[in-house]
This record gives sequence, structure tokens and C-alpha cells, in this order.
Amino acid sequence: MKRSTSRSIELSDNHRRSISIVLQLVDKALCEWDAWIDRPQPAGVMYQQQDTFSSTQKKKLRQKSSIVRQHILRLRDDLRLEPSRPASSQMVVGQATILWEMLAELNSRSLEGYGRVPEELAHYLDPIGEQLAAEMNEISFLFSRPSVTTADE
Repeated sequence: MKRSTSRSIELSDNHRRSISIVLQLVDKALCEWDAWIDRPQPAGVMYQQQDTFSSTQKKKLRQKSSIVRQHILRLRDDLRLEPSRPASSQMVVGQATILWEMLAELNSRSLEGYGRVPEELAHYLDPIGEQLAAEMNEISFLFSRPSVTTADE
């Protein structure tokens, strides 16, 4: 791949930020796809990802990912872009905050928008939804404050 480093291209901060964000999102997706190829698929109690890639598809995806990364690298170097380095704790807080909002609406009142909620479902679901939202809030709080390592950790 041809690399052009002979001249500097000036960017506004807004342009730099916009280009960087797009490239970071693409690179993040590539990282996730690499994980799907290289590691066993994650499985939880309600999320069980299946590996449906053929060996040929995996090989071609690796090749295409490599080409895309070369273009990203060229743009990063030529435009002097900084890579994103989010802390895992920040990522947990961000995701937990979004999930808390969803869980806070996992109740009979919110479900009324989809039709009448049977009283039995309301009595069953509402306390569990509250507990799930509270747990997610605690997860967010766990990573929102400064980390302190103790000898027993």
C-alpha cells in the first residue's frame, strides 16, 4: 500500500474528531470480528453467540480486515490522528449506564405502551426489574470512583 508522508494535511479539530471517531468505530468492529474468529464464542444465560463462519469466510475476513487496517493506519499516520485508549472501567460505566436506563424501564408501566399488562405479570416483573436496575447502577458505581487496591484483593 502506498504511503504518503511527503506533505502535511491540515485539519480542523472538528474534522480530526469526526474522522477519528469513524476510524475508531471501524477498528473496534474489526477487533470484535477478530475475537469471533480466534476465540470461542461468548455465552451467557440470555446471549449465546454461535460461530457460523466457514473456514473460508474466516480466512477472507482476516484478509479484508488487514486491508482495512492498512487504510486506517495510513489515515492515522498521514493525518496525525491519535488512537482511542478507553479504560476498561470507563467502558463498563458507559455500558452499565445505558443498560441501567433500559432496565429501569423493564416494568409494567413501560410495557403498557405495547398493550395491557396482566396484573400477574406486573407483580412478577416490577420487583425483578427494580432489582436488575439497582444491580446495574451498583456496577456503574463500582467503576465510577477511583480505584483503590488493598492487600486482600
